Amino acid sequence: MKTLLITDGDCEFCQLSATWLRKHFNGDWVNQPSQTLELEKFGLTKTEVDKQLWFLIEDPNQPTGWCKYGGAMAITRFMLSQQKFYIKPFATIFLLPGFKQLAQLIYLFVAKNRGKLLWIFKN
Repeated sequence: MKTLLITDGDCEFCQLSATWLRKHFNGDWVNQPSQTLELEKFGLTKTEVDKQLWFLIEDPNQPTGWCKYGGAMAITRFMLSQQKFYIKPFATIFLLPGFKQLAQLIYLFVAKNRGKLLWIFKN
């Protein structure tokens, strides 16, 4: 099953995050900057990808051929798709009522402040 992480290619924080994820989480997923895609093929718009990160899972039962998850749910679904056994229980917490909303608030905070958070990746 193919999986696709769609990030903002013009965002240094986004690309550094994707690089970190690739280094720490193997698997059959690809980071694809949104600017390089024909978004309509995935049932997404420029407005949607400018607003948040997306994680897509190939699903022939969907009209576009993909299940789409945005924002904090994209990160949660990405974590659930990983092979590392200790990640799934942690990610499952963010599917629970209350935690799901908390995860989205944290995601929005990080997205709003991503330029100030580059220090995370600069050692």
